[in-house]
Amino acid sequence: MSNSIAYAQGSVQVTLTAGQSIALYSLAQAQVFELVGFPNYPVQEDLEATFTGYELLGPYANGATLVLSPGSSDVLYSVGVAPVVTGVAYQGAPTTQNTAGTLTGAQVMSGLITCTQATGATIAVLLPDGATMEDASQFGVDEYFDWVLINNSVAGTDTVTITNAASNNNISGPAVVAASTSAIFRTRKTAVDTFVTYRIA
Repeated sequence: MSNSIAYAQGSVQVTLTAGQSIALYSLAQAQVFELVGFPNYPVQEDLEATFTGYELLGPYANGATLVLSPGSSDVLYSVGVAPVVTGVAYQGAPTTQNTAGTLTGAQVMSGLITCTQATGATIAVLLPDGATMEDASQFGVDEYFDWVLINNSVAGTDTVTITNAASNNNISGPAVVAASTSAIFRTRKTAVDTFVTYRIA
C-alpha cells in the first residue's frame, strides 16, 4: 500500500473508478481540481478542495478525474475504496462490528474496530476476502497495514473470534479477542487478491 507522490509545485492527474475515494496528505496548502466536461466546451477544472494536513475526498459514485496541485510541499496520496495515506499521524473515527458478520474493507482500513455485544457467547467476525482487500487500496505484494479490534463487551463470555474469509484472507495466530481486551492484527498482501492476517498482539 505504497503512497503515491505529487511533487511540490508540480501537477498530477489521477483517475478514480466508480466508488473509489482518494486520501491525501500535505504539510503545506495544496489544491485538488476535478476535470469536468460539457458538450461543445473544453474540459474545465473545478476546485474540489484546498487543504493542509490530511484530506479524504469521495467516494465518487461515477468515478472522477482529479488534478492534484501541490504547493511548497509534496502531496502523498492513495486511491481505493477505503484509502489511507500511510506513515502520517492520522486516525479517523473507529468503525463498529457489534454482531456476527463479515468485515468490510473500509472497516479494516479504518484502523480501529470496536465491538460491544451481550449475547453471552462468542460471535464470529469474518475477514474481508482477498478480492475485497485488493479493491480497498493500492497494495503491493508484501506490503501490510495494522489494525485493532477492541472488545468493549463486559461479560467474560462475550468474546469475538476473527475467522477466515470465504477466500484468500486467512487468519494466522490466536483468533479470539476476550471481553474487555483488544487485539492487534497485521494484514499482508501475498499475491494478487490474496492476503494473510496475523494476530501480532
